[in-house]
Amino acid sequence: MWIQKVRLKALAWVAAIALAAVGAISIFAIPAIPVLGVAVAVVAVALNQLGHRLTQPTCYGCGSNLTGQTPGQYGIVCRGCGIINHVDPRRLAGAPKSDHAGPPEGPVST
Repeated sequence: MWIQKVRLKALAWVAAIALAAVGAISIFAIPAIPVLGVAVAVVAVALNQLGHRLTQPTCYGCGSNLTGQTPGQYGIVCRGCGIINHVDPRRLAGAPKSDHAGPPEGPVST
C-alpha cells in the first residue's frame, strides 16, 4: 500500500535530517541551537510536502483521488483497486450548509 511507503519515507527523512544535524554539530563544532532550528524547519517542510497528497480524499490502497465519488454505507469504494476507504463526509461536502442565511426576520417573542 502506498500509505506505508509515505510513512516510511517520512521516517527516513526525519532520521536522515537528525543524523545530518548531529553530524554537522560534531564535525564542524558549530553551535547546536541554530543547527537544530534549521533541522526542525527542514523536517516540517519535508513532512508537509509528503502529507500534501492526503489533503484530498485519497485511496489508502493505490493513492488515486476519490473526489466526486459518493460514499456508501461503509465508505467509498475505490474504482482502481476495490478497497473500501473511510473518508470524512465533511471533506467531501465542503463547508456545512445551513437552511437559513441569517437571524429570523420580524419580532421575536420570548
